Amino acid sequence: MVDLAPDWGSLLASQAIGAASRTPIPRPLSRAFIRGYVRVFGVELDDVDALRHAEGYACFDEFFTRRLKPGARPIARASKVLASPCDGLLRSVVPVERSTEILAKGHRYSVAELLADSELATEFEGGSAATIYLHPRDYHRVHTPCDALIESVRLVPGRLLPVTDAALKREPRLFALNERLIHVLDTAHGKMAVVMIAAFGVGHMTCSYRHLAPHPRSIVQVACDPPARLRKGDELGVFHLGSTVVMVMQAGMAPVVSAMPSKVRMGQALFEGEGER
Repeated sequence: MVDLAPDWGSLLASQAIGAASRTPIPRPLSRAFIRGYVRVFGVELDDVDALRHAEGYACFDEFFTRRLKPGARPIARASKVLASPCDGLLRSVVPVERSTEILAKGHRYSVAELLADSELATEFEGGSAATIYLHPRDYHRVHTPCDALIESVRLVPGRLLPVTDAALKREPRLFALNERLIHVLDTAHGKMAVVMIAAFGVGHMTCSYRHLAPHPRSIVQVACDPPARLRKGDELGVFHLGSTVVMVMQAGMAPVVSAMPSKVRMGQALFEGEGER
């Protein structure tokens, strides 16, 4: 059983960081701060609307959650292909074993814990899970990997521990302990879950198709009735400061990217199946 009680110290600190990022500041100061951030983290600005960027941002959160200019992320449209849901570093693609456990970097953690739903977890036995880490330089909006009906969305409270290799070595169940936003998709490739995992400093995640109040004390699940119908590449949610995405799939999907870790971009082909079911 996963402890859903938040780490109040990390939560309050992350909320303070989030509040600061949303605090309006004078445009000249905003431009100076963002220039420094871009330089330190190597943010690519070629895919950002030049006029919008030149105008400046009212607060840091506006820059961090920036949208991209049209065409900056071409979407792999082939029906048998799943597109990457986000920019980031594809750390691993691992099997979901019969015990509904994911084996990653020598450590195991439970899909049932990750999804906070043991019954749903059994539907992914024999499938696979892809883990993508978002760097501070990355685009931080998360999108659908294929055409989908959103069955439900679940906000699970938890801790806000740093998501680093060192932290994962200390606590291999970290992804199942941190606060997370779980999108459950019904697709032509079978059931899928796209899990947005918060970390320290990520005091806020938003769902793009349903309103959910942040930081609940118990699991909040919203059944989408009727289901939200999204096209491949439509937006699922937004990280207000960054973290990790885990995409869990049923059997039949093979990774297109062979070398890992590997940098990926939202919309590029990530998995390929035999076709629609």
